[in-house]
Amino acid sequence: MGERLSLGVDAANLPRDRRGMGRYVRCVLRYFATTLAPRVRVTLLVPDVLPALVARRYLEDLPGDAAVAHRSAAGRLGLDVVWYPWNGMTWVAPGTKVATVHDCWPFVSPAPNGSIRRNEQQPFFATAANADTIIAGSQFARAEVVRHLGFPADKIVVIPLGVTIPPRQGSAPSGDPYVLFVGHADARKGMGTLLAGIAALPDALRAKYRLIVAGKGQPGNDGPAPDDIRVEFLGQVSDALLADLYTGASAFVFPSSYEGFGLPALEAMSYGVPVIASDAASIPEAAGDAALYFPSGDVPALAAAIQLMLGDAQLAAHMRSAGLARAANFSWERCAGATLDALSRVASASALRL
Repeated sequence: MGERLSLGVDAANLPRDRRGMGRYVRCVLRYFATTLAPRVRVTLLVPDVLPALVARRYLEDLPGDAAVAHRSAAGRLGLDVVWYPWNGMTWVAPGTKVATVHDCWPFVSPAPNGSIRRNEQQPFFATAANADTIIAGSQFARAEVVRHLGFPADKIVVIPLGVTIPPRQGSAPSGDPYVLFVGHADARKGMGTLLAGIAALPDALRAKYRLIVAGKGQPGNDGPAPDDIRVEFLGQVSDALLADLYTGASAFVFPSSYEGFGLPALEAMSYGVPVIASDAASIPEAAGDAALYFPSGDVPALAAAIQLMLGDAQLAAHMRSAGLARAANFSWERCAGATLDALSRVASASALRL
């Protein structure tokens, strides 16, 4: 191993995944290619079916001397370690490997038809069988990896994600005030609970406040029809529009039933938006005492929490202040540095064994 770590990165999802895991990977890689560049050189590993011209587009958001190569070349590049940041391994490189497991959702919930999600579980089993170390974003995610994959706890490193503290330049959307949700509009994220909670608000609040949903998907049959409430489904939005949505929100609701970290709640806090969140999974670990919690799936409790937050200016101001302080604890620079430290330790240990 030389002075700079030679790092291969599974980049399969980089062009299409812009939120969640995609934001995590982009933010970490950006620090690898800039602030941390004296310590690491990145090679993005892409599927062999991609022509060279297309493959080079993966480097568009990555400054510095990063390179791109096909997966099949991984064994010939002299890589010190390969990092799989996408919640499992869909292919296995030779040599030393580290994977980030964000959550173990395929083991927690059956498929819509009630069957076991065997195809979705395979990348996790491949990770457990082949990874030298696993990175988890929270203690909750670490415990899930041990529970569902049987991976040794002492080989799992917990590295919290970061949040980008925004410049105060956003402009709120026009129209009536609104409550904001960011994420996939599905059952896992608590969409049915959210719609039912909004529908249970007093008429005066429902008349005053809209619900804005920013993210992929549409709700299924697990909540009231959108016609019953004032809700706007915007779909996937740009980072610029998302910043404006956060800036103008009266409250952010995060009713998810299962998270490996809970990044949207911290993003909302970084904009000074008071957060209402379920008490499920990793969310209390990430949000700490800076959110107003309700029992996961409890519609009356959610409605009461929304009513309390929107009706108590002093509480909302306190939660804004607490949220800003909480978000300041989570830095992408710190996340990237800790990730590089973990990758370097594993690579050094592997080199000593050779």
